[in-house]
Amino acid sequence: MSGPSEEDAVRERRGRGLDRAISFSDAVMSIALTLLVLPLVDLATDNPDEPILDQLDRSSPQILGFVVSFLVIAQFWSAHRRLWEVLDDYDERLLFINTAWLLLVVFLPYPTARLFVEDATHPDSAVFYLLVLFCISGLMLLEAWYVAAHPGLRAPDDRRSLRDQILPSVGTTATFALAIGLSFVSRSVGLYSLFLLIVVQRFTAQKDRPARPETRP
Repeated sequence: MSGPSEEDAVRERRGRGLDRAISFSDAVMSIALTLLVLPLVDLATDNPDEPILDQLDRSSPQILGFVVSFLVIAQFWSAHRRLWEVLDDYDERLLFINTAWLLLVVFLPYPTARLFVEDATHPDSAVFYLLVLFCISGLMLLEAWYVAAHPGLRAPDDRRSLRDQILPSVGTTATFALAIGLSFVSRSVGLYSLFLLIVVQRFTAQKDRPARPETRP
């Protein structure tokens, strides 16, 4: 009985490499989410005799920044998971784009912290924060386009069109671009426009799901 062919061995090795790339991405995002809480730990130990309600009130901007960053990073992780779960292979260019994307995700807590501790009438921190989000979403769009443009990377049962694969990322990136423009007019309007993401995701969430194979009776 002959052993596994060389092609099978290569496919198995590539599969392990893909699993490692996904695990690395998940680990980096988990670390980024964990690091968000460290400034809050420092605030809690600065004055241990301070009443808890007073401390929470004093630290409310930092707490809000933590919640916002956590939810935004979690949303980006969800989009990343939906994209990578249909992959059957990878290449070095895709890994490079993904590494740049992870770099900005890890960097996100910094502009978030600036946003919630600066003067609420100052637009610079809001523009900076939204610009980082735009770049993260733009890199996710680039990943989605790259995967769509290279069918050999996708699982054989993924029959989505190019439009369906990139539409969610296009909608998200366009929303961040709109928010940047609005923030030059009004900081608050620019930030509140992010709620449009709920509408955008509502209409595009199912577009990046692979079609289920038809079942015959």
